[in-house]
Amino acid sequence: MKYERSKFRKLIEALTPQELNESLDDFPAVRNQFTDGQEKYLRNRIILDYFEKHQEEIDKLLEAIKQCNLTAYNKYASELNSSENSEEKLVPSDKTNSKSNQTPNVPEDKNCDILVLAANPIETDRLELEEEANRIRLRLQEGEVGKDYIVKVERAVQVEDLSKYLLQYKPLILHFSGHGSPSGEIILTNSQGQAQPLSPEALAELLAVLQGRIECVLLNACFSLEKADALADKVSCVVGMSKEIGDQSAVTFAAGFYRGLGFGRGYHTAFELGRNEIKLLNLPDSAVPHFITRDTSLLQREMVKPRVTRTVSTQSTEPTLYPLWFGTNRKPKNLQDISQGFSGERDRQLHYGTCQVAVPKSHKIGSTGSPLLQRLLTLTDDRLKLKKDSLKLFEENNFWENIQRTLQENQPDERSALVFIHGFNVSFEDAALRAAQIGVDLQVPGIMAFYSWPSRGKLASYPADEATIEASEKYIAEFLLNLAQKSGIEKIHIIAHSMGNRGLLRAMQRILAQVQGKSEISFGQIFLAAPDVDPDIFEELAQAYQNLAERTTLYISAKDKALATSGIIHDHPRVGFFPPITVVDGIDTVEVSNIDLTLLGHGYFADARDLLQDMHHLLINNTSPEKRFGLRKKQENGQTFWIIGQ
Repeated sequence: MKYERSKFRKLIEALTPQELNESLDDFPAVRNQFTDGQEKYLRNRIILDYFEKHQEEIDKLLEAIKQCNLTAYNKYASELNSSENSEEKLVPSDKTNSKSNQTPNVPEDKNCDILVLAANPIETDRLELEEEANRIRLRLQEGEVGKDYIVKVERAVQVEDLSKYLLQYKPLILHFSGHGSPSGEIILTNSQGQAQPLSPEALAELLAVLQGRIECVLLNACFSLEKADALADKVSCVVGMSKEIGDQSAVTFAAGFYRGLGFGRGYHTAFELGRNEIKLLNLPDSAVPHFITRDTSLLQREMVKPRVTRTVSTQSTEPTLYPLWFGTNRKPKNLQDISQGFSGERDRQLHYGTCQVAVPKSHKIGSTGSPLLQRLLTLTDDRLKLKKDSLKLFEENNFWENIQRTLQENQPDERSALVFIHGFNVSFEDAALRAAQIGVDLQVPGIMAFYSWPSRGKLASYPADEATIEASEKYIAEFLLNLAQKSGIEKIHIIAHSMGNRGLLRAMQRILAQVQGKSEISFGQIFLAAPDVDPDIFEELAQAYQNLAERTTLYISAKDKALATSGIIHDHPRVGFFPPITVVDGIDTVEVSNIDLTLLGHGYFADARDLLQDMHHLLINNTSPEKRFGLRKKQENGQTFWIIGQ
């Protein structure tokens, strides 16, 4: 039977845990990756990833599902047949469509600069491997050199796949992330997800056979220094661990190391920065990482640069055009010339469209552009700019087809969307710039979208904006519901800021009234940033988030001057400001006052690196607060919440 991931996912989600377990009786390679207390969405992801790679086994699984839940099976088969019939109607009868006349697909160049190979076998302690990969990417992006690095991450790496990855990616830096044995072996996995050791000698022999371009091997695993000398004969330098190293120290070391590379420093300097970062955070193990090289010139060499040949020269000063999809109930300034943009006036209909934002090479994480004085002093214009001639409006059906075509070009795990809903005093253009900045900085695995309600974009228009966001609730609900049901997106994440939270809260209530909860909707992470919402109303209606989303995170601050002012205006505190702290069942409250905030302390959700990192981690892993890097648990007046930052 034909395989379609989105339909297959719906089938898996329709099964009860017992039906799922019974269906997988003949698939120990999948069952062995399950752990006690593991959330269902994680098990579903394991299943989807396995059968994505082993599609020849799907018919066997479907037969088992058929025995457990005939209704779900028939629905899946019916949807597949319907899809196949519609595709047949689109196939032209022209003989030139025969396979003999088709141009073969030529795989694109998959070379990378840094290849991260991660493994956490089922019988070993859980490690923060995703956090490590995320930190590597984010730290590289801090420096101009690092922006040009191409990073590839392979998870649950099996020993037998090692040569394939090295041949496929031809990396400059090979990074192992996971466990090590006291005898110096790197612990990878076998086909059952269980531990399988790899000796450094065998790896060294493989590198010698392939004669690749690897310069540095980083073994971020306990005891990996034991036999690292064997590798030092084959590559310029090796980093290994002399004994057991704590998970947090290992992640911190990697972050410091790749920050150094991101700013163009040499391997040895990057190594010292990694060790120093462990010390700066008062963590143990700063003496555990060791640097080995036979090339003493590496101890002084600087400016390590990425070497992958790209289609576009890395020296190009042209900005990158970042695509966005949007919905709005603003009135166009000129419907005959949409490039003029949208006004702050309300429209009585929902508009769907796309646009592009130019992101300069000098873009800094957390910024849409430096102040004028700084640009004059540095002679650098790092502002993001909306390409007004890229603005396009679509008929609704064409809009969904546009998204579907885009998703088909993405990898199976990149068919999600992040939707940004802005707050008070934001124009359409400002919303687009902020959405692009968030999408770029979070490295959104899918498409980036935003909903722009008709804020007047003026500080004095706070009362008008309050009325407008209330009138926009139904349009926000319509956009989100249609996006979930008509676009083919597998998971929709949402960030709402400030007054935008009022619209989202009521919109979720409307959506909940129309669907049967999570079984019919595909909301993933919902981020409520600095909500300008009455806490009594929030507590009354917030159950909708728990009913519709995988996880909801509320970010609050005691230093948010904008919300402090709103509290004075309304003579009542706001959800995003404390005291008092708002804690609601099913929502993770995270207090952010300790991080580096802006002057008003209100736009931290997009400005602060710690927050961006936390959101990125949630988008990738959906990890609970107690397992997220950098969060500390706090209990106060019988309430439990979390603190981010030192």
